[in-house]
Amino acid sequence: MQTLRQHKSLFAVAALVLVFAGCKGESPTAPSTTTTPTTTSGGTTPPPTTVNINLAVSNATPQVNSTSVITATVTDSTGQPEPNGTAVEFTTNLGTFAEGNAQTVIRTTTSGVATVTLTSAVVGPATISAIVANVKKTATVTFSAVPVTPQPPDTSPSITGITPNFGRPQGGEVVTITGKNFRTPLRVFFDFGAGTTPKDATIISSTGTTIQVLTPSVDLGTGQQLTATVKVINEAGSANEVTVTGPTFTYQAAVLTPKVTTVSPASGPIDGGTRVTVFGEGFQTPIQVFFGAAEVQVIGPVLFNQFTLATPSARDATPDASGSGAGTSVSIRVININSATSVTLANAFRYVPKMAITTAGPTEGPFTGGTHVTINGTGFNDPVAVVIGGIAAQPISVSGSQIVAVTSPTLVTGCADVVGAITVTNVDNGDTASGPNFTYRVTKPIIISVTPGTVGGQITVVISGAASGVPRLTIGDQPLAITGSSTDASTGLTTFTATIPLTLAASLHTQACSAGGTVPIPTALSLNYTNASTGCSTTLTNGVIVSPAAIAAVTLNPAAFGPFTSTTPKVGPPIVTGGPSAPQTLNIVNNSPFAIKATSVTKSGCGNFAVGGSPIPTTLNSCDVFQVTGQYTFFASPMTDTCTVSIDFVDAATSTPLFTKTLVLNGTAQ
Repeated sequence: MQTLRQHKSLFAVAALVLVFAGCKGESPTAPSTTTTPTTTSGGTTPPPTTVNINLAVSNATPQVNSTSVITATVTDSTGQPEPNGTAVEFTTNLGTFAEGNAQTVIRTTTSGVATVTLTSAVVGPATISAIVANVKKTATVTFSAVPVTPQPPDTSPSITGITPNFGRPQGGEVVTITGKNFRTPLRVFFDFGAGTTPKDATIISSTGTTIQVLTPSVDLGTGQQLTATVKVINEAGSANEVTVTGPTFTYQAAVLTPKVTTVSPASGPIDGGTRVTVFGEGFQTPIQVFFGAAEVQVIGPVLFNQFTLATPSARDATPDASGSGAGTSVSIRVININSATSVTLANAFRYVPKMAITTAGPTEGPFTGGTHVTINGTGFNDPVAVVIGGIAAQPISVSGSQIVAVTSPTLVTGCADVVGAITVTNVDNGDTASGPNFTYRVTKPIIISVTPGTVGGQITVVISGAASGVPRLTIGDQPLAITGSSTDASTGLTTFTATIPLTLAASLHTQACSAGGTVPIPTALSLNYTNASTGCSTTLTNGVIVSPAAIAAVTLNPAAFGPFTSTTPKVGPPIVTGGPSAPQTLNIVNNSPFAIKATSVTKSGCGNFAVGGSPIPTTLNSCDVFQVTGQYTFFASPMTDTCTVSIDFVDAATSTPLFTKTLVLNGTAQ
């Protein structure tokens, strides 16, 4: 009530100004329009009523991945900075603001200034808006591509490979060296390491990218091997001579005995198809490989120290095993066909059950992540990759039959839930399985309650599901300035306080007064809440009662007194009898939403007028009338008079002075 009285006092001062202006013309003055600000949720700075925004950018044409500082200077109508803490909402349609890694941020002013830093990894124009209350200013920053500086051509020689990379100790085999920027004269030699003498290879042909040579011979005993590093001297003997080193070439004696040291991975599903790399030495093409009881084909080239194969099914590899073969270990046997030498690695590979997901739960959680999901099944082999609802999850516990993973936050662009399958993949062997769907729940807001409010005053709105995100409140089509918010941890309910804009007065219903004018009346309007972060919204149709602001207003009916004309007596002939003017009545109609009282009538220059009307004091409720009557009574001789009548009005409830209404009566005797 105290706030209401203060408002009324302010309105009284404004009304006195209007009254003095009315002495000249009595023309009604249109109400002013005030811009309603938007403030940071929870802010303490009162929203400005009239603002000017000047928007400047530090760099209008930055390159991508660089920054431009946008500065908003906020002043009032006199050019003075708005109070510290005034909220400025910045938005951009391209790039993000560094202060929140988002396209919408809210900053507060210091000495009238608020800044943000914009960056973008994408080329194009960015339109930046700064919004304070309903005032919006925009600026453009155009991000350009970083110019590409052409690199100088690479003229240095290099070796990328040799084919083949093994051969007989007798030498004389053709080896092709591939690379780039080979320039004659060339020399090629095989370097066997410290304490040995490099051997020259005979060059058969050369181009800028290939060199063909005949290998030199070496001395090796049966079953021995020797490795040499291939080196090329480019532009040999010139000032530009340079030596480049390539891969190694292995000399193999006529009889090589293969050796298997390890396989990777060492386990896989019973259905087979796992790519297994066999490591060792002495592998000499052609080779024959047995995986348990099944012969398998080698995938790709056979190197001296490794080759790759695809596993057969457990039933093919272990035909005598009972059941599916899960849990059975098999041997790998490698045969060098030309030398008839072989090696067997026992229990080299273990078959595991094919991965399957039997159950998983819970199957829903918040879109913000953090849900612990337990996945039960078979064939899980750490390390695993877990995807829940299409979003990569973090495994925190893995065993052969159970995985516990934590969901990650998901990006939402609407109010719909995000749904996707739960999948698990064994990283080492590629086995994968899918389980039930998981639903990321997007919280749907619900308006729980709203208190009635007055135009220009505060309302309180309680909402479920509004704990996170950027809130927006509107009544009808008018945005509300949110002045505070708090969330109850025990109930999850968020309470907002907001200011009803003065511009909402135009949306209120009115009651016509029979004597003239209208009176605004409390009106049920729709309230909307929108979470700007998720796009979710809810509307309470006709859910808030908005009352008009306590502003005093009256209507004159008619708008003013007409001229008063009396007649003076004349002695004839003919004889004219003098008489008073016709009486007039003017109605002052109370168009305020509250009661006012006429407390006094002051007359000036009214000696020849008969002025009366409603008694003093008179209390006027909405649409009630205070009447003033007048008649010009002088008729002795021709003349003109002016009468001024001033009526003082106060708030009927508090006796606070509101305004003085002045009426002018003009009389003429003729």
